[in-house]
Amino acid sequence: MSAAAPDSKPPASGRTFSLRGLRRERPDQQRFEAPEVFGREAINRIARALPLFERAYAFVRFSILRPKLLSVMDLLLTDEGRILDVGCGFGLFAAYFGQTQPGRRIVGVDPDARRIGLAQKVAARLGLTQHSFHVGDVRDAHIEGPFDAAYVLDVMHHIPEDQQRAVLVHLRDLLVPGGVLLIKDITTEPASHLLFTELLDRAMVGWNEPLAYRHHRAWGEMLSELGFKVRMVRVPDVLPYPHVVIAATKL
Repeated sequence: MSAAAPDSKPPASGRTFSLRGLRRERPDQQRFEAPEVFGREAINRIARALPLFERAYAFVRFSILRPKLLSVMDLLLTDEGRILDVGCGFGLFAAYFGQTQPGRRIVGVDPDARRIGLAQKVAARLGLTQHSFHVGDVRDAHIEGPFDAAYVLDVMHHIPEDQQRAVLVHLRDLLVPGGVLLIKDITTEPASHLLFTELLDRAMVGWNEPLAYRHHRAWGEMLSELGFKVRMVRVPDVLPYPHVVIAATKL
């Protein structure tokens, strides 16, 4: 007869052995949960914490970053530690990623003081007291590292082309070795999809602000040169957005 495995002792006194009992006996055991894709309740809680105009914007923004995108990014981010949110705006994604993994301590930075004020209120109403938000531009804001991860969602193409590399260098230097830089942006193909996205961007920012889109291979090459191991995936959408998600791990 083979010896029993260490964790397969028969229950005492004839009691039925259950998974519930196992969790009580081993409180340090990792629990595996599969929260709803897209986290509709998490998004609804964020929207309820915003004024009406910003609430409508939040639903539009979350409708653009659809279930597949949010789920991919949520899995690529570290599940705990300090995480930098570049261009955090109203704090929509800091609130979302903070609800999906409460161990994340997100530091948001955005040049718009009003948006930062709203981000602070949203986090407070959701009980995300570990988050903090600061007025400033990532290019010159005084941000104290190190960070376990950073994410830049649809921001890089709003930074002038001749400044994009310097921003990536700065973010790299803020990360711990092995830290993850997560970029969600727009690639440049197919051309019709890029045109669709640019028209929507122009509706938001006007015609005077320069927009600097790059092909996803160009981002990959630049990040690799800066000392990152790069993985990327293009995420198709119902609408013709040429989404690309890039996960760059600092070597």
